[in-house]
Amino acid sequence: MQEENNKEIKENNEVMFSVVIPTYNEASKEDDMRKHLASIKDYFEKLGQSYEVLIVLDGPTDGKTPQLVKEIAKTNSAIRVINRKKNKGKGYTVREGFMKAKGQIRLFTDMDGATPINMLDRFIPEFQKGADIVIGSRDLHESRIDVHQPKWKEWLGDFGNLLIQFIGGLWGMKDTQCGFKAFTKQAVEDIIPRTTVDRWGIDFELLIIGKKLGYKIKEVPVEWIDRGDSLVGLSGYFSTFGDLFRTRWNVIRGVYRLDEAVDDRE
Repeated sequence: MQEENNKEIKENNEVMFSVVIPTYNEASKEDDMRKHLASIKDYFEKLGQSYEVLIVLDGPTDGKTPQLVKEIAKTNSAIRVINRKKNKGKGYTVREGFMKAKGQIRLFTDMDGATPINMLDRFIPEFQKGADIVIGSRDLHESRIDVHQPKWKEWLGDFGNLLIQFIGGLWGMKDTQCGFKAFTKQAVEDIIPRTTVDRWGIDFELLIIGKKLGYKIKEVPVEWIDRGDSLVGLSGYFSTFGDLFRTRWNVIRGVYRLDEAVDDRE
């Protein structure tokens, strides 16, 4: 059945996979950027599936990132660049990219390739079995961390995950913050218009809304490497915790309008 669906998509010239990459100041990791984008091209060409890459510039200020992105985009016609001049945050950027994407499956990932694109091999079978949302996890038994974050970040991450599970109602999800998540087109169109978080808390807000709406979520192990130069500092962790409490309050107040359809044009 999946092969028939893929054939139909190809015949209709539809895009099977969209890869959305929120991008801020990445010039310091130019080599990682080039390798990651090259690996995406190689992966989908070998997979034999139609795809697109949406690089969404979130108002970078380093003076070089936009130039690098435009240069690399010339080497791959599947790349689309959304060049926004004003910084609005990861959440806003993911939302913007997802709503402009065309794929039947829409993935967002980090520009440094901390999770390699071939981890999508573990996602595809889950979608074929009926999952609506598949998320990468660094904390499952089968996961592999090649280079760890500093200890203080791992401790804060573990503490934050417990809070997210408890306050967000996401019990059993070991790692909600891994930046490698994929959604069906239907899930995107139903969930994304309801989101409100503009920064780092978008990861769990998507999952909280998705779970409340009854979408099937599957967590799978991935390989991951800390590339260093993370844009998330200590203040970012506190900001994310604030997003968590606001998200919970939004659920209580009915902000997400979970009992009605939401037009993605609103």
